[in-house]
Amino acid sequence: MATTISTPDNVAATTLRVTNPRNGEELYTIIEPDATAIEAVFTTARETAGTISAMTVRQRLDALQKMSDYILEHKESIIDRIVSETGKTRAEALLTEIFSTLDLIQYYGKTAERDLADQKVPTPVILFGKKSRIFLEPLGTVLIISPWNYPFNLSMTPIITALVTGNSVVFKPSEYTPLKGLLEEIFDGSGFPKDIVQVVYGGKNTGRQLIDQQPNKVFFTGSEAAGKAIMAHCAQYLIPVELELGGKDPFIVFEDANIPRAANGALWGSYTNCGQTCTSVERIIVHESIYDKFVETLVDEMKHLKTPLQHTPNCHPNDMDMGCMTADFQVAKVEEQIDDAIAKGAKIYIGGKRQDDSHNIPPTLIGNVTPDMIMYAEETFGPVAIVIPFKDEAEAIRLANDTRYGLSSSVWTDDLVRAERVARAIVTGNVSINNVLATQGNAALPFGGTKASGMGRYKGTVGLHSFSNIKSVMIDKNSGRFEPIWYPYTAEKYALLQRLVDSAFKGTILQTIFVGLGLERLEKKRHY
Repeated sequence: MATTISTPDNVAATTLRVTNPRNGEELYTIIEPDATAIEAVFTTARETAGTISAMTVRQRLDALQKMSDYILEHKESIIDRIVSETGKTRAEALLTEIFSTLDLIQYYGKTAERDLADQKVPTPVILFGKKSRIFLEPLGTVLIISPWNYPFNLSMTPIITALVTGNSVVFKPSEYTPLKGLLEEIFDGSGFPKDIVQVVYGGKNTGRQLIDQQPNKVFFTGSEAAGKAIMAHCAQYLIPVELELGGKDPFIVFEDANIPRAANGALWGSYTNCGQTCTSVERIIVHESIYDKFVETLVDEMKHLKTPLQHTPNCHPNDMDMGCMTADFQVAKVEEQIDDAIAKGAKIYIGGKRQDDSHNIPPTLIGNVTPDMIMYAEETFGPVAIVIPFKDEAEAIRLANDTRYGLSSSVWTDDLVRAERVARAIVTGNVSINNVLATQGNAALPFGGTKASGMGRYKGTVGLHSFSNIKSVMIDKNSGRFEPIWYPYTAEKYALLQRLVDSAFKGTILQTIFVGLGLERLEKKRHY
């Protein structure tokens, strides 16, 4: 069962409104909790951390499988909630929110017992007779703060990983798309053990108070600015923090690429979820010999996208390829970048103008973008992509890396040797070759970024380890034996230690064993 925490009616608190971005309708309000309520959350979380850590990995996986079954059975009503708060299409909600969540549970169901089992590692010959092990244990209580663009999947992915590894979870969703009551309904309805996951609704102030309770780890997905603030706050308490932040992802198209396929990849990669994806394609870097043909092909495909601009305001999202933008402030940011680019000489190939005061910005492609324009360096996070020509491979790599971000990227070419060479040269956390955003479709691949795109990795085996205390253990026999390297040090022992070092790094294993036996004999003479 999940627990919802809010402030009692008789306590003054901030009230936050949640609206439907397609029509501005108020859906509900949330009230930020007070300090006493937040403290109570963590008291419970530390108690339930013992409950879930005592469960076997298989017991945790079985509980999550029941939750998976519940999600699958109720997927349409879950999609209703996601669509009403984000403005995305039902297809996007189904594929990137529901499917991805179920896929992760299924993957861990097959692999987590193996990946979290105690590990045997080699022991050097100079420690002969001992055994080396690695224990992967829960951290305790993990605070997860999720973003507004994928409010279900980017909440459930770290929650699931934290639970598989045996941690209790305190979860704060975005105040813009909190999906109030939905996760509680899922955990309760599937019979998940009580209070292991607790949901706390609120904004930035609530997030700060949650960190002040000193969880054992903070996992945050969101903007670069917010990530920096959270990292600075966590540093006061030396709380480990994982940050999944923004991107300015490059999409490199070489002259031998299949233009229709690459253009369709750029179309989906740039405009899925209305471009509000940290790994969305924001910079399309095209070889100059096919630049015009590629742009022509892409623009033609963009004209056929079904968007809210081509439908009545009450059209069902299921009939559209692209929904609307979610947050007011993000709409304003995208408009500012477009206006700045136009004022400084950029070329609008298609799109570029918002519909009245709605959240509907059409899919937009912009050329002639120069470094003095805001959108050249800053993450846009909207349905806008820029297209840039390049002359050769070296220039393509330079342009791809000409950003403070390093989250994801795409390389398109018939030459797979070149593709891998370029993939290695791009400073990024993820690369799809002749595809786009494909790495995110494999639960076995770790996900995360470099540079200003954050730190840490989740998903896959690496993701389980990032939510674990990795404990090194050395096992020796319970004997009366004294170690040769213990006190006292003598000239005779020092001479043997010199020979031990020489044989260990320049000699043979037999020589090392022989010297080690000499040290053993010396100790026996001293102590027996």
